[in-house]
Amino acid sequence: MIKTFTLLVVFILWANTRTHHTNYIDPTGTYVINSKTTKNGNDIYGYSGQVQVKKITPKKIAMTFWVNKGAPSYNSGSFIDTMDYQNNIAVYKTPDIDTSCLISFTFTQDGVSVKEKTADFNCGCGFGHAVVADGFFRKTSSKQPVFKNPGTGEIIK
Repeated sequence: MIKTFTLLVVFILWANTRTHHTNYIDPTGTYVINSKTTKNGNDIYGYSGQVQVKKITPKKIAMTFWVNKGAPSYNSGSFIDTMDYQNNIAVYKTPDIDTSCLISFTFTQDGVSVKEKTADFNCGCGFGHAVVADGFFRKTSSKQPVFKNPGTGEIIK
């Protein structure tokens, strides 16, 4: 009876670990926000943005992030940082700028879902007024990107 119970417990634990296993996704590449924009004259309304990722190790990535909310203000937010990467998720925090800021990046084969949490979306994460890092960024390339400063376009070595 004890042997049967022990085998049952071992089987349940094994089965539980198998159902929670996540297939590793190499996040290296370039991603562009999947957002509807409209053009009125020279003005573009709606979000644009890009994520560039280089895998440093299987559990550490380097990333450039840029998002712009479009006309009329063209306010934007960006960062360049390294982050831990686990279970296909990376999390960006800005404790020196906004202690409530947390931006999660959940990678899939097709792209990355970005979700910002902050106490005040009018100035969260140190971004421009009312800029929110949120949405799905479609993967456009799996090649290792050439990092560029999101603000200046200067190549980062």
